[in-house]
Amino acid sequence: MADLNKFLGSGGKNLKMHEQRDVVRDASEAELHEALETSQVELLNLRTQAMMQQMANPMRIRQVRKMIARIHTELNARSQKAA
Repeated sequence: MADLNKFLGSGGKNLKMHEQRDVVRDASEAELHEALETSQVELLNLRTQAMMQQMANPMRIRQVRKMIARIHTELNARSQKAA
C-alpha cells in the first residue's frame, strides 16, 4: 500500500496545498492508483472510528477526502491528455 504521508504530510509537517498538488502531479500513474486505493481504505476506517467516537483527529477525514479528489482530478486530466 502507498504511504499517504508522502501525499498528505505527517509528523507535524503538513504540506501546503500547492505542495500536495505538486506531489500528486509528479507521481506516476501506478503510485496514484495505489494511493487512491489506500486513501479509500483509510477513509472507510476513519468513518468507522467517527461513528464509534474514537477519532484522535477529526480533520483527517477532510484531508483524506480532499486527497482522493486531487488524485481523481489528476487521473482524469491524464486520461483526457492521452485521448
